[in-house]
Amino acid sequence: MKSYLLSALRRVAAEGQEAFTRQHAGDWLVWEAGNWKAPRAQTLVLETVKGAGATPAAVTAHAPKAEALVIALPDKAQVTVGRAPDADVSLNDGTLSGNHLTLTRSRDGRWAIEDLGSTNGTSVEGLTLRVGDRMPLRNGSAIKAGQVTLTFQTSEGLWKRLSS
Repeated sequence: MKSYLLSALRRVAAEGQEAFTRQHAGDWLVWEAGNWKAPRAQTLVLETVKGAGATPAAVTAHAPKAEALVIALPDKAQVTVGRAPDADVSLNDGTLSGNHLTLTRSRDGRWAIEDLGSTNGTSVEGLTLRVGDRMPLRNGSAIKAGQVTLTFQTSEGLWKRLSS
């Protein structure tokens, strides 16, 4: 599974849309920041303040904003997303079922989403999917799987998000 921190892709996007699309073609899922924690560039540092009666004070540099993980969708007609290690997109989150949902690409390249009978459900743009229902995705579609928030992005849509 090819994935990047959103901040790392911003540098590539700065080179322009053509370079970005050439290097990162295809469609993407963005695992939005929230219930997972990306590594932090800053570390908590304890500093001793000198002087009578002084106590240690916690000092932190400006901590970065929460980070999103950008995941390339495999070049397949059907992609499973879930917690299982053998899912095409495996996300380590206890609110996901082993095989939580599936994304299906039609011959014209459009994607649709379907819940696979997950325990904690799937919704798209706030609409809850029932098992067997398929909903088409568009660039920017917000997906909630359990407590995981994902955004579907085309290559062009991701570039626009990164360059704004």
